[in-house]
Amino acid sequence: MAEKKQGRSPMVMLLKHREIGLALILVALFVLVGLRNPAFATLSNALFILEDTSIMIVLAIGMLCVLLVGSIDISISAIMAFSAMTAGIVMKGSLNQASVQQMVDGVMQSVTVRQGTPLIWLILIGIGVGAACGLVNGVIISYGKVLSIVATLGMQYIIYGLSHVISDGQAVYRKDMPDAFYQFSRTSLLGLNAKVWIMLAVFLLLWVLVTYTRPGRRLYAVGSNPEAAQMSGIDARRSTLLAHVIMGALAGLAGLLYASRDTKITQDMAMGYEMYVIAACVIGGVSVSGGSGKITGVVLGALTIGVINNGLTMMRLTGNSEFWKKAIQGALILVSVIMNVLIQRAHTQQILRRRNI
Repeated sequence: MAEKKQGRSPMVMLLKHREIGLALILVALFVLVGLRNPAFATLSNALFILEDTSIMIVLAIGMLCVLLVGSIDISISAIMAFSAMTAGIVMKGSLNQASVQQMVDGVMQSVTVRQGTPLIWLILIGIGVGAACGLVNGVIISYGKVLSIVATLGMQYIIYGLSHVISDGQAVYRKDMPDAFYQFSRTSLLGLNAKVWIMLAVFLLLWVLVTYTRPGRRLYAVGSNPEAAQMSGIDARRSTLLAHVIMGALAGLAGLLYASRDTKITQDMAMGYEMYVIAACVIGGVSVSGGSGKITGVVLGALTIGVINNGLTMMRLTGNSEFWKKAIQGALILVSVIMNVLIQRAHTQQILRRRNI
């Protein structure tokens, strides 16, 4: 009986259910900021935060796969820019404009309609380019035995350079985009924005992958103990390659959503965005050393960053608002890493005590 009670200690429960504590923190943030500004704690603002954070969540889910195998990818912002720019060049080259008569506010007016490459092809191009970049990263890291942070740092600059080359230094603007691409991130269904639906689809697909499929479970095994995984017949290199391809594909998709939302594609689009994504994973309880983390925790970590960013804005912290955002995010990352280490150490000590070691 003593062992059972000991096994249910708060530390062990916290280790297994970090998401509960993070969800409580989110609720507390909503309440505290809502007391300062009642407009913050409204359903419409909550939906706005969810919509605004959807792109980060998509990327964080991909980063989870990479971190699980003990790797990391800091080239995702470059992949986003390159994927979006490739799709942008295609849509710009095939754009057709025509003036049609449409009823606007009860008045017949002449409206310019922009058509071009079908949206589904643009999405496939973006995802395909992103997956190809992830494949190159995965091959260099898993088969070339190059440190992931070094490989992806180098790839980041190479990919940004490729974006500049293929675009000839030019940006893609709203006037170059077909209406279908412009509406890609603006369409709503059942009260939810398209970005939210896409994020939910990615969440469901990857949740099934990492929870119920053999390739997904192997990501955990490789990150926990690569040598043991190799001895049990798991190809660690293949799992690492798969994780980076998934990350690249999701970065390509996120790049298209980002471009559609901002109606502008530049060579350095989303530069620095990888830091938010990594922060979301760490805050969500993902171990930077691999083998530990849940997709629900990653989602909550991203939402925590979204709530902080939105809350600081609504509290009207003008002037130094960007400084406070970065300062609080840095503090959250540091606290999250320390908590991960302390909880893991307490869990290990408890296991050793049970074995009387």
